[in-house]
Amino acid sequence: MVRFGYRAWHVTGRFGLHELVLVVAAFLVYYLIRAAVVSRAGDALLNAYDIIALQQAMGIYWELEMQSWILDSHLAIRLVNWMYFWGHMPLIIVFAAWLYFWRRPTYVLMRNAFLASGAIGVVIYWLYPLAPPRLVPFEGFVDTMALFDELSYQAQETEAFVNPFAAMPSLHFGWAMLLGGAVAWVGRHWYLAVAGIAWPILMFFAIVLSGNHFILDAVAGAVVGLLGLVVALGIERAKPRAVAWLRRRIPALEGAAVEQR
Repeated sequence: MVRFGYRAWHVTGRFGLHELVLVVAAFLVYYLIRAAVVSRAGDALLNAYDIIALQQAMGIYWELEMQSWILDSHLAIRLVNWMYFWGHMPLIIVFAAWLYFWRRPTYVLMRNAFLASGAIGVVIYWLYPLAPPRLVPFEGFVDTMALFDELSYQAQETEAFVNPFAAMPSLHFGWAMLLGGAVAWVGRHWYLAVAGIAWPILMFFAIVLSGNHFILDAVAGAVVGLLGLVVALGIERAKPRAVAWLRRRIPALEGAAVEQR
């Protein structure tokens, strides 16, 4: 029975079926938990004003000025909206498929980094709900996606999963940083390295110029993304010992592994 299960897992692994189930289940849990704090609007707005005050004290409350760079250009607004919307989950899915079939070891590392950083992010969303700039009254921010484009959060995610108060950390930025780093690392051409370095920079401007995140949200996203990568690297180091431990205690696993070679 153990050998049959091992062989079945090996076969489904070739086609990515169990990976698909794992990743979809993980992201469903992520969005469901993230949405659980949607009713804490008062806390989220108070925290947003605290972030504004902190950035003012640090001399980096630049979001309003930065957003003004694009408000006179419909083309620039559409481009920022496009990067924010399509450069997040749709691009991650395409990137994950590419890594899975052509760079499998890197895929496993990045999958674990994404899942770990997502888990850390959910805990922070629960503890510290934060309204994005576009929802902070009297500050003058423009919701570019709602006012200038047909793109909307309801088009990307169903309302049951949407939490407008999950602004910190910005996993839009944290995951763009992980994605860009992986592209730069595994890319065999110089232009892939350039694209990998440029992508998180472009995403930073997209999240700020669209009114969806404060600058400190991006900083927190970078920290959480790096923490997720550290966890993933730790899993990679511990995996050989864990597999060896299991095979010593379940001899059928060793026999099944030999059959697959």
